[in-house]
Amino acid sequence: MFLGTYFSMSSLWSQIRKDFLITDKYLYFDHAAGGPVPRPVREAVEQYYREQAEEADFAWMKWVQRREEVRQKAARFIGADPSEITFTSSTSQGMNYVAELLASQGTVLTNTSEFPSSTVPWVWRKAKMIWQEPEKNGVLPLSHLKTILTPEIKTILTSFVQYATGFRQDLAKLSAIKENRFLVVNATQGFGAFPIDVQEMKIDFLVTNSYKWLLAGYGGGILYLRKAWLEKFAPQTVGWRSAADPEKMDNRHLELNPDAMRYELGCPNFPGIFAVGAAIDYLTAIGMDKISKRILELTDFLIQGLDQMGVEVASSREPAHRSGIVIFKSQDPKTLWKKLMAEGICVSARGEGIRVAPHFYNTEEELGRFLKALKRFI
Repeated sequence: MFLGTYFSMSSLWSQIRKDFLITDKYLYFDHAAGGPVPRPVREAVEQYYREQAEEADFAWMKWVQRREEVRQKAARFIGADPSEITFTSSTSQGMNYVAELLASQGTVLTNTSEFPSSTVPWVWRKAKMIWQEPEKNGVLPLSHLKTILTPEIKTILTSFVQYATGFRQDLAKLSAIKENRFLVVNATQGFGAFPIDVQEMKIDFLVTNSYKWLLAGYGGGILYLRKAWLEKFAPQTVGWRSAADPEKMDNRHLELNPDAMRYELGCPNFPGIFAVGAAIDYLTAIGMDKISKRILELTDFLIQGLDQMGVEVASSREPAHRSGIVIFKSQDPKTLWKKLMAEGICVSARGEGIRVAPHFYNTEEELGRFLKALKRFI
């Protein structure tokens, strides 16, 4: 039974919870670190390994066809063309492919609150960097960014959601002031939690992984490259499957694949790709608007509970900048984290304290149990 049959039921969220085995054992609010895979994702990967056990390489053609179906799903999920989508193993791999194209194109504007997977590939290539400092609660205001957008800046590099503060950047408004600059987005902490439309948001390059809010496990990722830049820039890294016709096995010449698939250098990571496809099916069947609304309902509940306890929230409260991540301050985050983990409450010590990151299948009752435990410890 898939989720389409659930939509007529009033207990949608309670039905969905049955797909998450982790709910039997933990209070899991650590999706900003890594998410559990729901039943349909697990089944998709199990199907692949069963086929490999029974058919080995004779299943190759149907796997390739299935990969292309996932490419189309991923494209629809973010408003792209399938030719603009390539599969990666991680955010870091995707960001390296972007940095190798743009690091020499001019100054890069980013901020000091980024996770290193956003910035290290550029620093390694000695790109000229300008670093915006966040304001209180991790806010990166566009009003300030606009004042430092000098002509020498050719690339704006930002996360959709910041990992250590939960600040969600308004990408649509950012795109309105970027002018002719490249907009590069690390979507990891929002991908699977909030809708993304690369056309509406005028994103030029987008990278993400599979294992956090997308709920597709480790080893997968997506890189989006706008078609205009595929035509303009040649990759610095290629493999035998970067060829337009890799089956020619030509050792002496390379006719480059014109599509983003050129970045899939060798044999595909089929299980990772199929997990991504199953996760996209799963989230799409629920509805991304429903998911983002539910996540914000849960974080509203959490923030209200923290306020009642007198615990200082270190994340932005502005509706447009809220995300699935809530940080609250603690004098000794690591000790508090250990106490919570000892009771089966999964969170992270990040930023100024403890990071709590619930997903749509979590409940207010679970968060209430977390707040009750927290009150004992503080």
